[in-house]
Amino acid sequence: MKITKLLVISLIIMGMAFLSVNYFTVEKEIAYKQIPEKKEKKKKEEKSLEDRRRFAEERLKHEIKFQKNPNTGRIPETEKLKEIEISKSIRQKNSAKSSTTTYISRGPSNLGGRTRSLVIDVSDPTSNTIISGGVSGGVFRTTDGGLSWTKVSANNEIHNVTSIAQDPRDGFQNIWYYSTGEFSGNSARLGGSPYLGQGIWQSTDGGITWAQLPSTASEQTSDDSPFDFIHKLEVHPATGDLYAATRGAIRRYDGTVWTTELDASRDTFSDVIITSTGKVFAGLAGNSGDTFEGVWESATGIGSWSRIAGNGTPSNWNSTGRLVLAVAPSNENRLYAMYVTSGGFYEVDLWQFEDDVDTWTNRSIKLPDEPGGDSPGNDPIAVQGGYDLVMAVKPDNENFVVIGGTNAYKIEDIVTETTFTRIGGYRDNTGYGLYDLGVNGDRHHPDIHALVFDPQNPDILFTGTDGGVHKTIDVNVETVAWVNLNNNYQTYQYYHVAIDPDPSSNIVIGGAQDNGTTAGGFSSSPDLTTMVTVFGGDGVAVGVSRDDACVPFFEGSQNGNIYRDCPDGLTITPDGSNSQFVTYFYLDPSSNNALYYAGRTDLYKTTQSTTVTPSTWEELGTLASGGGVLNEWIVRFGTTWGTYNPSSSYLLIGGDTGSVLRLDDPQNATSLTNAVDITPAAVTRAFPTVVTGLAIHPTNPDIVMLTYSNYGITNIFITTNATAATPTWEIAERNLDAFSIRSAAIAEVEGETIYFVGTARGLYSSADPINEDWSIEAPDQIGYALISSLAYRPDDNKLLVGTHGNGMYIGTVNTTLSVEEFNTTDTEIIAYPVPATNELNIVLENTFIEGDLVYKIFDLNGREIKNGILSEEKKVNLQNLNSGLYVLQLQSNARTKSITFIKR
Repeated sequence: MKITKLLVISLIIMGMAFLSVNYFTVEKEIAYKQIPEKKEKKKKEEKSLEDRRRFAEERLKHEIKFQKNPNTGRIPETEKLKEIEISKSIRQKNSAKSSTTTYISRGPSNLGGRTRSLVIDVSDPTSNTIISGGVSGGVFRTTDGGLSWTKVSANNEIHNVTSIAQDPRDGFQNIWYYSTGEFSGNSARLGGSPYLGQGIWQSTDGGITWAQLPSTASEQTSDDSPFDFIHKLEVHPATGDLYAATRGAIRRYDGTVWTTELDASRDTFSDVIITSTGKVFAGLAGNSGDTFEGVWESATGIGSWSRIAGNGTPSNWNSTGRLVLAVAPSNENRLYAMYVTSGGFYEVDLWQFEDDVDTWTNRSIKLPDEPGGDSPGNDPIAVQGGYDLVMAVKPDNENFVVIGGTNAYKIEDIVTETTFTRIGGYRDNTGYGLYDLGVNGDRHHPDIHALVFDPQNPDILFTGTDGGVHKTIDVNVETVAWVNLNNNYQTYQYYHVAIDPDPSSNIVIGGAQDNGTTAGGFSSSPDLTTMVTVFGGDGVAVGVSRDDACVPFFEGSQNGNIYRDCPDGLTITPDGSNSQFVTYFYLDPSSNNALYYAGRTDLYKTTQSTTVTPSTWEELGTLASGGGVLNEWIVRFGTTWGTYNPSSSYLLIGGDTGSVLRLDDPQNATSLTNAVDITPAAVTRAFPTVVTGLAIHPTNPDIVMLTYSNYGITNIFITTNATAATPTWEIAERNLDAFSIRSAAIAEVEGETIYFVGTARGLYSSADPINEDWSIEAPDQIGYALISSLAYRPDDNKLLVGTHGNGMYIGTVNTTLSVEEFNTTDTEIIAYPVPATNELNIVLENTFIEGDLVYKIFDLNGREIKNGILSEEKKVNLQNLNSGLYVLQLQSNARTKSITFIKR
């Protein structure tokens, strides 16, 4: 029977097999939920203000290293522009072959990433409509107060959202704007050629759909536009003019033309805020001798600006960095200004201005410094040089002020009370556990970027932090409690991910930037996207082992730390070792007893991963001793699949100046001296030439795919004789020749080999990349997210995709489909009609065993919607399902298959 591709895609696109993990006890899961707090405190204990500044720089260096052209030392703007253009053309083009892999989210759906802005829709009297922006994840919208979020920015663009604004005028409140380009703090920002924004985007339908304002167009390739970095947006309540606080300037857009209202002519922070009557206040970051530094006001926002504060005026005003403003809604003559300073006890100063009498009052003495000793980066108030600096005033009380830095604080009466008190961020100044106080309070998160009061209820406060979106229903209580609103607010930034090697398990784990290590898929988890934090600090490499009945997790944190959580719970960092910032290690997915650790230039190994201690690792020498370039750091490993065999198993080692070594029989090796240098001859061994993928075929160890991340070089190679003394490599870039390749995997399904590469702009696949172009995977789900990590499980063809900004996804790899036709006898399940309405008819073919067929229906976010036993008529009732795309899983006698279907 032959059917068209359209029908095939509708009927038999393979979905996920969601299997139970009954072996994983509830007791252990409870233990995991209890452990994170202790680990987090332990690992963040030394994270002083200087540490945090240094870590931010190290993240930046890490990302620069992955992108610089080794021949020029720069990130080529032309290459990045070409990468953008090609990625769009690939998405639009119909390839000769297309993957049938269906991806679903693996979350985390309950944890959020860095959020710089959120706005409550003033046209919604319930305040349930909110629009929020993830710096690497895009724009999200909720209409139920944060119980669920929908991503509304397009997946075919990358949006590092920094500010959101709504037109406040009656009749125009359907108009929204968001800005892009994070000036400070973005892990993807690049020195010399920053990870720029894409200007300003507008919605005219209440934030549901968005289009770029052409006058702000920027393609993230060169730092040449005033709209590459935008700090704040505001809309004038009388004219509807849009104000943008850009680098060192305030610009106004009347719908036709941009006018520069203030310009400090330098690279710095700025801020703008507008009263309900149309008076505009602006703030420009401090700098000694700068005539534009300070606070400005204009009665209309169109010219006629006057400076109302600056260094030395008023006396003791000493701004040396970022400055933010807040107006009291109940008395708009009251303005607050907070800025980074170098001249006082605190990292910031706080001032209060009475506009009607032109008087400033210094309130800095009231800034928080909690008793019991200082806690670097935590107490007294810390703002990380202005990275996290925000302020708001309670709508019904001009004296009630909330401020944010690393932590969130409130003062209910700034005139009479002595000091601010902590209400979020870290729990207290005795450590670095997350704030979880108050009655039934969820965990809050440090690094505060947005503080927003509910316009309908001034007692409700929302926050946007490095941990997403939270709210408190009563900011007045002595101990404020928070509610986590990260419900499908998928914005996590992963460096590395791993999947449980047991095919009966749903467990996944990932190390995320500044958000520690998260894991999910436990048997007691409510769904596949809910995760728990199992380690703190900056997340790094990860691993899940079946080498012990307790199922050890291997996790770590920045600058070398590696931890094994069971059976003993131990930091196992090799004695005397050093590591890169994003600590890298590799647990052999087929032989979990073997663990390899990258100690910069030195390789450490153990064949007793479950019992290794810091002193029992074996040091095998440096990469240079095996033929690599001197002082080359180890950045990637890969091992052969299947049962370990001393005569055929090998380890691949990749460096940051391009070298690739093969170490045969690695579990018995005592030195790198006998490692074989198999680096392709076409590789220029210059720093940085970073190996990001060493993917070995699941059944044929001679087939290897090698990838590099840097621009301006050849990035994808394939060999079919990897075990030879001198393997022959072929270039396999084809239509990805301009791309930064960040990860790689090779799958084999029904005798067909399928290659996957994760890039700086999406996930791509090809069954024959030597001769056929690459096709984009999951363009409407994963989109153009940076694919930082791929983890493959051959036993059931699961591919776990880790993104930097869009969380995790997982798919079951299937064979490719011809554009023209597909033979349905190759499948084991067919479902019809397409689309379905009230019921779905199931046809079983070939070897799928009949019997008590258990069925489950999931949405694409991994939530189980329905389950039951398939009737003898093999029909599934769909009457209670909403319209959309779903995954149907059938299981019989331990055999599981899944397909997608459409409900009309």
